[in-house]
Amino acid sequence: MSASDLHPQLHHMATAASGDQPHHTGSDHTHPEAHQHVAHTEECPACAAGRNDHPLPKEVIDMMASREHRMHHWLWHEVRNNWYQYPHDIQQKIDELGWKPPRPVLDEGGNPNLENDSGEDFLYMHRQMIGDVNAILKQVGDPNYPRVQGWLVPPPPDDASYPVPPAWFDPGGQDQAPFANLDRIKSNIFYEKRFRFWQKAFIDPVFLRSVTLGKLGGIIEMTIHNAMHMRWAASTGTVRPDPLQATGDIDPTRGEVIGVEWDDPRYDFLGDTYSSHVNPIFWKLHGWIDDRVEGWKIANGVFGNNFWKGTWIGKMPGHEEMAAPHALHGMPEHAVSLMAESQQVVNLIAQTGVFHHNPFMPSFSIEAW
Repeated sequence: MSASDLHPQLHHMATAASGDQPHHTGSDHTHPEAHQHVAHTEECPACAAGRNDHPLPKEVIDMMASREHRMHHWLWHEVRNNWYQYPHDIQQKIDELGWKPPRPVLDEGGNPNLENDSGEDFLYMHRQMIGDVNAILKQVGDPNYPRVQGWLVPPPPDDASYPVPPAWFDPGGQDQAPFANLDRIKSNIFYEKRFRFWQKAFIDPVFLRSVTLGKLGGIIEMTIHNAMHMRWAASTGTVRPDPLQATGDIDPTRGEVIGVEWDDPRYDFLGDTYSSHVNPIFWKLHGWIDDRVEGWKIANGVFGNNFWKGTWIGKMPGHEEMAAPHALHGMPEHAVSLMAESQQVVNLIAQTGVFHHNPFMPSFSIEAW
């Protein structure tokens, strides 16, 4: 996928960007956006607090590490990425359980769909997650962490507060091709060539006026979002395996498809949707992404909160009233809990053997972005 495939204006900005040559690394005064970052933190105490590496309160970690929150985040990404790969009978059963994505992020050919507002779903669902965490933070009352506050600028290579963990190689992985890109995503030159371009594009009012919010969300998800997840991911030594093959039905009491050991709060791998939201970095990068919504609104003269077209959040813990009703709810014998429904969906997916491997690794040419 090329930059021009994503959007012509993005392609124009890419071709105009210093011949795709890296900027000189060194002190922040060589980068205007870094200089603005320093000025902003000096005049804004709240921003300064967000700049420091304060630990995420335990109450938030424990909530995000719970199975219901892990399962939701994993399923939400899983079904919208793989929907067209599931057999029709499995799709129907997942639909009956209320988990059919109204706007799959990938089309039937496996390419990002930038025209169906799935990018809004991406932005909206994560905004709801941020709201849930802010509610917990308000109860906790930690003055060092009053709310989710994203990075003002994704940290550059020399940022001591957010160092980039080293790349790793998984000899047991089935597909080693993505890991060939991991070194590059974590490299200084990748930050200089791609991150700085993306940062400039996603705050440029001219570009923001040229795209719908859905298209913006889709482009962000497939570029800087995925890259940030993997750039700051650290090797865990072992990664959660795909769910075991289910028993052939949707009885959630038969078989354990995801072992309880993966619910340990210490499993906070940024490269797995079952665990990434347990990691403190998740809230920094998604806070930055959430700010892009406000930038788009300003550029397009949009006010209030009634502008959303994509608001699919799946069966989100604490948001049951927002979940779409489905066939099984009206049947007493299927009056099961939200968690049991999620388990049923996992069993159905396990039957297909279709999983979104390396969800944050690009499946397209990085060079083209």
